[in-house]
Amino acid sequence: MKKQQEYTELAQKEKLIKTVFLVRHAKAEPQDVKKSDHERRLVDKGMRHAEKMASLVAGFRFPPEVICTSSAARAKETAAIFAEALKIKDSVEVADDLYSSSAQSYLQKIQKTGDETHAMMLVGHNPVLEDLLVMLTSRSPFHCKMPTCGIAIIHFHVTLWSEIRPATGILRSLLYPKLFLE
Repeated sequence: MKKQQEYTELAQKEKLIKTVFLVRHAKAEPQDVKKSDHERRLVDKGMRHAEKMASLVAGFRFPPEVICTSSAARAKETAAIFAEALKIKDSVEVADDLYSSSAQSYLQKIQKTGDETHAMMLVGHNPVLEDLLVMLTSRSPFHCKMPTCGIAIIHFHVTLWSEIRPATGILRSLLYPKLFLE
């Protein structure tokens, strides 16, 4: 009973924190003159890495409740793998504007998240994700490298998503497949 009470108290405290999971799409096909960059799909290694990382995130106490992804094929495939592992297939938004945009556009997407949500995931591309990570946490770019299928977990001590501003996030974890595979 005491453990349940501690868990409930922790959950109550978590409501004062908004969490953003930044995910770089998994390993994709190399660029090819026959295919547009937007159409590039995940390779087998990318799918395996995404499945492993999604399984890891699904085991977190407070995983993402919604996913917003770039419309590029590789990002959508990565998001679908995470959505399946998290059992939130109906909570995925595909946003064309995340394909070729700025860190500011990504920030605006975060700020428009529904306030009933406590944790959200953005699936996108470099260099924008690294720029966003630097913007949100004021960390050195040297410490904000995001390899394919890398995940940055950022906490914000706010109650509304619209309160999130540059330099207000706390980087809690920076995870990537090589930490767990091979």
